[in-house]
Amino acid sequence: MTDIPLDHAHDVSGRETHRLTTLHPSPDFVKAAAQDRLQGDETLPRHLYADQNNKLYPCHTAAATWMSALFFNDKQAQFNKLASEYIRTRINLAAEYFGIAGLVGELEEKMAAEIGQSLDQLPDTEFAIVWGSDTGKERHWPLRNANEIKFAAASFKQYRDEFVFDDRHTIANKILEKAAQYGADVSDAGGTLELAAGQGACAAKVASQMLKDRVRLTARQHGDLAAELSKLAEIVDQNPEKAREVDTRLKLASAVDNFDKNTGLYRMYDDGGLARPEEVLFAITEKVARDFLDQNVETTTGNVYALDDLEKLAVEDVREWLGDDFADAVSAGGVYMDRDKLAEIVPTLDRGMASTLDRLMSEKTAGAVVKSAAFEGLLPLARLHELANG
Repeated sequence: MTDIPLDHAHDVSGRETHRLTTLHPSPDFVKAAAQDRLQGDETLPRHLYADQNNKLYPCHTAAATWMSALFFNDKQAQFNKLASEYIRTRINLAAEYFGIAGLVGELEEKMAAEIGQSLDQLPDTEFAIVWGSDTGKERHWPLRNANEIKFAAASFKQYRDEFVFDDRHTIANKILEKAAQYGADVSDAGGTLELAAGQGACAAKVASQMLKDRVRLTARQHGDLAAELSKLAEIVDQNPEKAREVDTRLKLASAVDNFDKNTGLYRMYDDGGLARPEEVLFAITEKVARDFLDQNVETTTGNVYALDDLEKLAVEDVREWLGDDFADAVSAGGVYMDRDKLAEIVPTLDRGMASTLDRLMSEKTAGAVVKSAAFEGLLPLARLHELANG
């Protein structure tokens, strides 16, 4: 769930316990409690934990209940609202049972006040969401540490469709900047942050096709809006070099996002099979580009082959078409094709040898060429190299 201990029983180093009990000194009955009375052990039944699913926050004694209240009130932001309310209720019930409800209530109020005060003192840059309104300013998802950043990333993935694209773009960039600053692992967000932040690319014809697909889906019920989007597709077709610019694609993402909301197409996201605009316009991320380049090679004739297909060539066929020296260079002992050697040598072939390889691949693998240098759905290989190298 998180790298920071969520309860005192999992705080092996004792750092979190020291930090929290320094801020909120524990009562004498907690200080005097033996370890098993504070933490329990592996035999402690699941029903004696406030969080039964994860076996967190033991409440088998008064001392354990107070410590669980201390840790939970510090870590509660890591749980969704329903889970948080459930855990808090169980801690409070245990506190009532052991006759320490007043102490736990005071602790909860004090910690809530301190959290609210510290948040009020933070600058806007420390929040993922900052909105101005007639009633004042709204700020959500603080980004003060790796724990909060991971929570913000997970929340963004869950609620991203609640925001228009322009806000998604701003929020995602803030979270990624803070993640880099604190070394927070936000990979659980599944790449949604990078896409919304515009950290990727796509071919102009892919962008155009995305627009045309939406026109086709909405032409009958939303003719006027579809006509406007059709004009935008024509502009992209006429200016493909412009469509490859990040600023242009950000504007396209914003326009398509508005279109989807106005026409109801947003309901087709995920299970409906319709990609969000950023999932198309920024689909070729650094990771995607790197993975593609690791799995494919380009010849000097401009063709791109999957290394998997090159590996399927028989060594005797390679020897017949391209000679002994080449066959020995790209095979393992002349027995089978060597993937690493192919990746290293094939891109360096002169045009004559590359043309011969093209003919061999066409005959033996039924034209297994991935595509020309403008690989459909991707980009020219030179641009992929740029993306892969960050």
